[in-house]
Formats: sequence, structure tokens, C-alpha cells
Amino acid sequence: MKRRRYKNGNFLLYSGAVLLLFSLIAAFCFYKMPPVIIRYAVSVAETKFLDSANEAVLDILASEDVSYNDIAELSRNEDGQVTDISTNIVKINNLKSLIAKRLSQIIDSKEYYDIYIPLGTFFSNNYTSGFGPKLHFKMQLTGTAFVDFSHEFKSAGINQVLHIVMIDMDIKGSLVTAGYTDPINVSTSAMAMQSLIVGAVPEAFTQVVEDEGDNTAGLINDYGAVAGK
Repeated sequence: MKRRRYKNGNFLLYSGAVLLLFSLIAAFCFYKMPPVIIRYAVSVAETKFLDSANEAVLDILASEDVSYNDIAELSRNEDGQVTDISTNIVKINNLKSLIAKRLSQIIDSKEYYDIYIPLGTFFSNNYTSGFGPKLHFKMQLTGTAFVDFSHEFKSAGINQVLHIVMIDMDIKGSLVTAGYTDPINVSTSAMAMQSLIVGAVPEAFTQVVEDEGDNTAGLINDYGAVAGK
């Protein structure tokens, strides 16, 4: 009888220890793991957004065979002075739409993205961070891109100005991993093309962009041009 009670006591003690261990593991998973997973997921998502933006720009510019003359046109007077730089709004709007669509396609091409986090990183300790076996998590990612074109002028010497056409992308989306959802926003730019303008150039460049909803001039952008003197 005493031996049976001893065995029962050991069993209860063992069961309590196992239950306590599982409780500690559950508490650890609940409080420690989600913030680390989200931090890693955000880093992976930001990298994916940036890579997708560069890939989309390269794909569209190559497939559309776009050159500087397709975007901007220079007008000169009899003395060779640039009197006007006009942009092809129709072409720009078409490129904006194609790049945004292609970027979203690249991001949505995979249903899941993989995240690998070393076990020691979850202990928030400098000595264990980055060490231990890697735990595998999956992440879902969605993104929508807002694309615009901008212009930059840089002095390149006497009576020489470098006209740079940039593609600005603002990507907004969300990621879902380990039961948590987190918004993510990334902004980046890529150079579309550039051209060296030789000769005296105007001190300002004006681009008139029409609203998509009507034919009225909705936005006027003035860019100061640096002319070599």
C-alpha cells in the first residue's frame, strides 16, 4: 500500500512538472515569439517590396523599349538654347499603370513566403541571438503600388545639364504570419533614364499633368534647372 502511494505521489509530481513546463513554454510562445516573428516578417516583406519594385521597373522598361525621347522632348531656338522641355503625359501614365500592375503581380506570385528564425533569437539575449536551430514560419504578403514620375536636374559642366527621370514608388500592403496581421509601407525610387543636355538651357522646367477624371490641368510642377555659366 505504501509503495502504491509512493508511486502515485511520484506520478502526480511528474505530471505537475510536465504541466508546469508546458505552461512555461505556452507563456514563452505567447509573449516572446510574436513580436520577434513580426519583426522578422516586416524585414522580409520590406526586402521583397524593394526587390519587386526594381524588378517591375526593369521588366516594363525593357518590354516597352522606352527611351528618353519617349518621355521628354527638347525644343531649341536658332541659337541652340533649349527653350522648352515637354513630357509625354500619355506615355508616362501608361508606364505608371504597367509598373504598378507588374509590381503587384510579382508580390502576389507566391501564396506564402518563408521565414527562418534561430531559436536563440527569441530569448532577447545578445549571447543567444542568432544561434540555435532555425524555426520555420510562413508569411502571406499583399501589396499595392502607387507610381509616379519625377525629374531632377544636375549641373554636369559648362553649359551642360544632366536631366534625370525618376520613377517613385510608394508600396502599401500587409503581412499575415503566426496569426498576426501587420501593415507595411515602403517607398523607393528607381532611375528610368537620363540625358545630357548640351548648350544653354532654361532656368526652369514646367510639367503640366492632367487629372485622370477630366481634361483640366490639375497639377503644375516647376523644377529649377541648374545651368552652367
